[in-house]
Amino acid sequence: MIDPHVPDHHLPGRVDAGLDATRSLAALEELERRVYEFLRVDDPAKLGTLQIEQLQSLLEEIGSARQNLRLQAEFERERQENAILQEVSLRLSSAADIRDVLRAILESLRQVVEFDAAGIFVFNKVMQQIEVDMLAGYGGAQRRRVYTKFQEGVKHGEGIVATVVFSGKPLYVPDVHKDSRYVEVRPTTQSELAVPIFVRDELIGAFNLESDKLDAFSERDLRTLLTFASHAGVALERARADRERQHTQRIAEELALARRIHTSFQPKVFPAFAPYDLGGMNFPSSEVGGDYYDFVNITEDDLGIIMSDVAGHGVAAALLMANFRACIRIESRAHYAIRTILERVNEFLVETNPPDSFVTAVYGVLNRKYNVLTYSNAGHNPPLLLRVGEEPRLLDTGGPILGVLPEAKYVEAQVELVPGDVLIFYTDGVTEARNEADEEFGLSRLIDVTLKHRSLSAYELARRISHEVHSFNVPDLTMDDLTLSVVKYDATETH
Repeated sequence: MIDPHVPDHHLPGRVDAGLDATRSLAALEELERRVYEFLRVDDPAKLGTLQIEQLQSLLEEIGSARQNLRLQAEFERERQENAILQEVSLRLSSAADIRDVLRAILESLRQVVEFDAAGIFVFNKVMQQIEVDMLAGYGGAQRRRVYTKFQEGVKHGEGIVATVVFSGKPLYVPDVHKDSRYVEVRPTTQSELAVPIFVRDELIGAFNLESDKLDAFSERDLRTLLTFASHAGVALERARADRERQHTQRIAEELALARRIHTSFQPKVFPAFAPYDLGGMNFPSSEVGGDYYDFVNITEDDLGIIMSDVAGHGVAAALLMANFRACIRIESRAHYAIRTILERVNEFLVETNPPDSFVTAVYGVLNRKYNVLTYSNAGHNPPLLLRVGEEPRLLDTGGPILGVLPEAKYVEAQVELVPGDVLIFYTDGVTEARNEADEEFGLSRLIDVTLKHRSLSAYELARRISHEVHSFNVPDLTMDDLTLSVVKYDATETH
């Protein structure tokens, strides 16, 4: 017991038992300070031995109580963290918006760790670039500076976040102004703590905290931030999966639209152009392709025939093909000489197409009054002319591919047709299809199939050739676009 004869003003006040652990701990520390101050400034001669022993005993009790309260405060913090993390887990398992979940993580973290600014960053593995996902505690100009900095790209050692992402290790900087890696955004920041975010051992980003106080973060804060970072990782992974799913769905929808547009470019109904029978087929290697064929009515007796192949596959090739299609259809109706049409198309493609893109094409005009085909071949697979009793003939007169050489010149040629003639226009997807022995379908097989089935209609002959190519090709081998058209001179038809 404390001696009742000691005046009250000489002893520090006691701790209120009703205070919570944190406040009680602070009160005890203040009480301890006052006791030491009392022992230091008061005249020891005024105190008896018993009073001194009582004060020393009180100090020991204060130390023990302080330790107990510190443990209680730790327990309370752990309980609070667990409750917060449980709430975050519930949000993660719900259908809540991921942005709301990340905001909730930041708000919840603020309840157990004191900080003035925070950021969640994502590492883009494909671009090898760090991207800003969410910021808190930054002003408008500061936010723009952060986004701009990371959009420009940061390297290892350039900033605390970049150091953590590229090293995969936590980093605490108690005084940012003494660390050469620090990049200032908030002038008031004094200390910074950043940890990596992992999902199934894969680094996907970083969680960063800033404080306006020096040496503001503790080992406990580091452990807490690592725990919250793991939950943020789950949210980011889910967001990434959602984005990929939406991206895949959007691509599928765009490809479906592109497929419909691409299909609309190919002939649906073949013109009636007696005594000639017309047919064709197109099989893109992907959802959309770069092959294009067409029959264009120019005059009553003149029919334009187009067969072309744009370099590449997929949407990019289809866009270039659409560009070429629009140009040649416009030029073909202008009644220029065929060589002039190709020269004008070439100049247009040189001016408008991206570098390293080009088009191979054959363009011809069939006149049924004089039974003459006038054509020019711009670097394309030469069409076949099959005539009874003669060797197959290749129509290869022309010039270079389109869209590469400015002011390229083209030569045209004329072919007189006779009844029974068969013309086959095709792309390299026909002749370059390969079988399991790595053999090409080739020109000889194309000739053999055509001769064997030449009695079929033009459309049925095109179908038969396509069937033979598909049967020849290895099923799991990626094919090129396959396109062909057939023109048969049928003497039994009149116009």
